[in-house]
Amino acid sequence: PEKWTEVKHRLVACMFSFICGYVDVVFVTRWKCFATMTTGNVVFSGRAWIGQDISNNMAKYYFAVIFAFSVGVVSYCYAEHRWPDRGASMAAAPFLAIWLVMEAVLFYDSTIHDIFPMELYHWTPLAFAPAFGVLSGASAGGRVATPTNLVTGHLVTISSAIVKACTKQKWGQAFKIKTAMSCSVLASTLAGALTGAGVLKCMFDDGTHGHGALLPIGPLLMICFWLNDHLAKPRSLLKKMKKLRKQLNGSGEARDSATSAHAHGMGL
Repeated sequence: PEKWTEVKHRLVACMFSFICGYVDVVFVTRWKCFATMTTGNVVFSGRAWIGQDISNNMAKYYFAVIFAFSVGVVSYCYAEHRWPDRGASMAAAPFLAIWLVMEAVLFYDSTIHDIFPMELYHWTPLAFAPAFGVLSGASAGGRVATPTNLVTGHLVTISSAIVKACTKQKWGQAFKIKTAMSCSVLASTLAGALTGAGVLKCMFDDGTHGHGALLPIGPLLMICFWLNDHLAKPRSLLKKMKKLRKQLNGSGEARDSATSAHAHGMGL
């Protein structure tokens, strides 16, 4: 049904947005940069260019993160061309493998600053940023068809909805769907940020300094990419499960009918 299709799109968008909010809190805390979007990094690079960056990062650092993000976008576009409707999961797989290895190293020894040169730790965001380039391309260019790593456009939609409600303007079906999506993305991003802040607070309190906070996000993001591709073209595994469920339901209905007929024949 069309309504269920809208719900599925919204759920995937919410998962993407939640992850973006969570990860940005971790990145700003650790490295004073953003992984999921480039606007903040461009602004920071301008500030760093004239020596006003409070984190002492150089402009080339932010440009490197932006480049890594762009590599993810290009990879998604190529993968979507090479494997239609499977581009997100195919492009993200190697990036998420690198992600898990890097975060595992950071988690294994939270004093990595003492083992590796600080310069090496400084550049570790480059291992994570490409995955969010894939996310950006998949959410905006895929079936979700809306940015899930930014809320600015969604705030515009929500503001427009408030004006229409106050002036009693008629809402078309398309605008209702768009407004529901915008509210969902905004709420999910905030929920992700709150969760990330809470997790980091707990991890800082127990002495790990937040390293390891991204370990569960890698597999979760892979599931999101898998589901995103499923929206474009249903997965064979899910098709088989749906077919099996129909068969089981059919068998159950047949047994009920037979039992009812038998009981009726016995005069019960």
